[in-house]
Formats: sequence, structure tokens, C-alpha cells
Amino acid sequence: MRHTIIMSGLLALLCTTPTTGQSIEDPGPLAVGWRTLIVADTHYGNGNVAGRIYYPAQTAGLETAPNVAAGPYPLVSFMHGWTQPASDYDEFCTHLASWGFVVVSNNTETGIFIASMLREASDTRSLMQWVEDGTQNASSWLHNMTDLGDWGTCGHSMGGGAVSYLVREEARVRVAVMFEPYQGGLLGGSTVGFGDFDNFTGDLLVVAGTQDLTNNWSSTVRPWYTQASGAGRRVWYLIQGGDHFGSTDWAGTNGSLSGAEQHRLHRRSGTGFLRAELRAEENLYDQILGAGSAGDPATHEAAGDDPPLWAVPHPTLAATVRYGSFGGGGMRLRFGLVSPGRPRASSVQTPGLTYGSLRLVQDSVAGPTGLVESVLTLPGSLSGTVLSFQAVLSGGLSSQTSRVAAVIVP
Repeated sequence: MRHTIIMSGLLALLCTTPTTGQSIEDPGPLAVGWRTLIVADTHYGNGNVAGRIYYPAQTAGLETAPNVAAGPYPLVSFMHGWTQPASDYDEFCTHLASWGFVVVSNNTETGIFIASMLREASDTRSLMQWVEDGTQNASSWLHNMTDLGDWGTCGHSMGGGAVSYLVREEARVRVAVMFEPYQGGLLGGSTVGFGDFDNFTGDLLVVAGTQDLTNNWSSTVRPWYTQASGAGRRVWYLIQGGDHFGSTDWAGTNGSLSGAEQHRLHRRSGTGFLRAELRAEENLYDQILGAGSAGDPATHEAAGDDPPLWAVPHPTLAATVRYGSFGGGGMRLRFGLVSPGRPRASSVQTPGLTYGSLRLVQDSVAGPTGLVESVLTLPGSLSGTVLSFQAVLSGGLSSQTSRVAAVIVP
């Protein structure tokens, strides 16, 4: 939720849930079942639609019983690249489901000459609706599996371009991930979807590879990020040495990075972004964009008017917290905290702030990457104390506050 405040207001800062210490790219805690699908579309006139579904299950395997007890789960779709079947993305979709998502992947529009991004998006919408119908049907094996909240989507290459058509046609899709998306006149053309992409107000991650020989990162992929100027949050993630196929089960065709490393970075960025936005795990931005991503062969940029907030215990320094946010180059980001029992009175009461008293710990203007991150070292006596942080992003005549995040001082 966004909280608009007047520019004259000051800020209060809050914190998030602590990280688990497990890397995003590691398998999640849930077993995953999967099924092949041919479903009858009863809403949009698409006839029978083929696909696959991956879901948290009681045991891993084909058509195993769903794990309803640990749900409900956000619903996410995956759209394949040109001529590629859904099975080419089994590993990514299984990984995503293991972290608590129901993932449906279309297996249509796989032809060489007649494939269409628009039709792929339409078929995917039908599959997502079929899952939601099952969630609400007491006689369906999917009963109570999805949370009936915002939808997410992910697409590779042709499927990445199809994301623009899906978010154009379906308002429930609020979180989108594009892996090396196609843009151009083939595959039905991206002109309409690209032209309307600035109207998307949800959250967007665009992933590219510097050695992509199919969709050049600069001329083909980067314009999608630039065009999405209306997104509440948008993240650019450029893999150094990555090729076009890093999200597939056979990653590593051309790039200088190994296939295993390219796939790891797609799992880290894609799964982390979807978890951050659909499961309210914003601390994962530390591993995607922040100091927790140190050593990853990727460069980042981020923008938007809805600032996230990550606040995590420092992994090696006692009584130290690492925190950050983003909002775009030239935007002002302020961070503050309140420690229970140690409030510092603020002379300004700002609408949207959780606390009326706060301590301002940082006031910065974001550089070209749009990111601001720092550490706060506290007296050792505060170890074990819960601190609450909040960030305020300011630009023009208004500001937005982040969520409140609570972190235990290490």
C-alpha cells in the first residue's frame, strides 16, 4: 500500500522481517507437484488451452496431492520463448513453486511460423482464470490453493514480450518479470503492447544478458525498462556474461558465464522479486540489489514512486543493521528508526508515519542507479533489541513512505 504525504512532512522509518539466511536461489521448503493440463476456457473464448502447473505438494512428483495446509499461495504464470515448450522451464517453475507459489505455464503458441505474443498472453490469462476458478470450487483438486490476490507473471524472450499484452488485458496482474524480452515486428509484433506499457502501474523486473545474441540487451531489452515509466517499482538487472537462455533448463548456450551460474542468477532475481512483491518479503531486495548481492556478476538500476525497504542484521558485524531502498536517480530518500524505550521526539507529525517520534539516521539523494543503502552501527547494549525502520521517498511536491520493517539487532 502506498502512503502519500505532503512535502512539508518529515519521516519515520520502519523495518521488515528478518531474513532466514537461506539464499533465494536455493530450493524452497515445500515439495512440488506438477501436472500437464488441457483446460477448457469458459471465459475468454480460447477453446482448449494446454499447459503445465507446478504447485506446493504433500510429496514431490507427478500429480501428487496439493499441500493446502501451507497455503493459500500467490498465483504466477510463466510464458515460454519462441518454439520452446513449457517443459524447457521445468527447473525454474519448480523452484518458484517450492517457495510457495502456484505456477501455471502455457504450452501453446510453440509453432515456428505462426506464433503470436498476443495469443500467448490470452491463453495464459485463460489458464490463470482456470486456476482461480478451481480455487473457489470445493470439488476441484485446486480448492483453496491460491490466495485470490494480485497475480504475477514471468516470461522469457517471446513470452517476455507477451507480458506487455497480459498486463494490458488483465488488471489482476500486478507483478511482472521479463527475462530477455523480445521487441519487434515478428511473432505478431510488440508495437501495441510496447506502446501501452507505460500504463502499467504494477511492479516490474527486467533481466538482460550482456552476451545475448538473440535480443540485444541495449537495443531490444533495455527499452522495455525505460518504457515502463508508470510502474510503481521497476528494476533493471543486467547479467555480465549472460546469454539469451539463462532461465531455461539448458542454460549456458553462448555466454561466458556457465549455465549453472546464469540459471542461479535468474532464480535469484526472478524468484526474489516475486517473493518480495507477492509474498511481502521485501528484505530479499538485500540479496537482489543490496550488499547481499556482492560478488554476483550483475549490475542493477531501480526506479519508481513506491519505495521498498529492506533492513537486515549485518551478517558479520555485531550490533549493526544493513538497510536500503530505491526510488530513482535524483530522488531524496530518508531513513529513520524508533527503538522501543528510546524514542526521540519529532517536532513534526507526518501523515502516513507509523510513529510520531523517530530518529533520522540518513538523508540522501539517490545516484544514477536509484539505490541508497547503508549500515547503522549501534551500541552493543542494544543487541537483541527490536528496531523499527521506515523510509520516505521525496520528489517534487509529494512523498511516499515505505512499509515498516522490524529487525532484531544482532
